[in-house]
Amino acid sequence: MEVLLTIEKLFLWLMFYSIAGWIYETALCSVQAKKFINRGFLNGPYCPIYGCGAVLDVVVLGGVSNVFMLFILGVVLDCSLEYATSYAMEKLFHARWWDYSDKKLNINGRICALGAVVFGLFSVVVVKYIQPAVERVTDAIPPLALHITSAVLFASFVTDIVATVIGFAGFNERLRQLALSVESIEHKIAERVHDAASREALLERFTKLMNMQERRMMHAFPRLRSVTYNETFTALREYVSKERERLRELRRSHKKNG
Repeated sequence: MEVLLTIEKLFLWLMFYSIAGWIYETALCSVQAKKFINRGFLNGPYCPIYGCGAVLDVVVLGGVSNVFMLFILGVVLDCSLEYATSYAMEKLFHARWWDYSDKKLNINGRICALGAVVFGLFSVVVVKYIQPAVERVTDAIPPLALHITSAVLFASFVTDIVATVIGFAGFNERLRQLALSVESIEHKIAERVHDAASREALLERFTKLMNMQERRMMHAFPRLRSVTYNETFTALREYVSKERERLRELRRSHKKNG
C-alpha cells in the first residue's frame, strides 16, 4: 500500500508540474504570437517534459543542499532529458518539434546554453521552494481520494497519449506521398504541361485531409519541421498559414459588415 501511495504521489507531482509547464509555455508563446496557442505535444493542458524534469529533479537532486551544485546538476539532468526527448521524438515521428540551431552554444540544435541556464534555475526553484509546498498538499490527501484522483488523471493522460500518437503517426508517410506528387507536378510544370496552380490545388486538397492533431501541431510548434521532407512541409505550412489568415480576414469582414 505504501508503495502504491508513493507512486500515486509521484504521478500527481508529474501532472502538477506538467500543467504548470503548459501554462508557462502557452502564456509565453501566446504573448509572442499575440494569439492563443495551445502549446504542448499532447491535446490536454500539460507539457510532460516539464513534469518529468521536475520529478527527476525532486527524486534525484532532492538531497542536494548546496544551491550551486543543485544548479549545475539540474543543468546536466534536464538538458540530458531535453536532448533525449528531442532525439526519441525525431526517430518516432521523423520530425523535430524544436530547433536551437540559431542559438549560441547549442548541441545539434537540441539543447542550448540559454535553455541550460533556465533549467538550472528551474531546478533550484522547484527543489528548494515549490516542492516542499507540493508535498504538504499531496501528503494531506486521504488515501481513497488519492487513489481516485490518480486513476482518473492517469486514464485521461494515457488516452491523450494514444490519441496523439495515432493522430500524428501517419503524417510523415502522407507527407512523403505529397512530396512525390508535388515533385511530379513541378516536373510537368517545367515541361509546361501544367501551370503552378496545380501545386496550390494539391496543397489545398492535402490540407483538407489533415486531421485535427496534425493541424494543431503545425499551429502550436512554429519550429516544427519534417526531417525527411522539410521542403514540402515548409510549403504546406506556408499554405496553411495563408489560409488561416484568409479565414480571419473573412471573419473580420463579416463582423464589420454584419
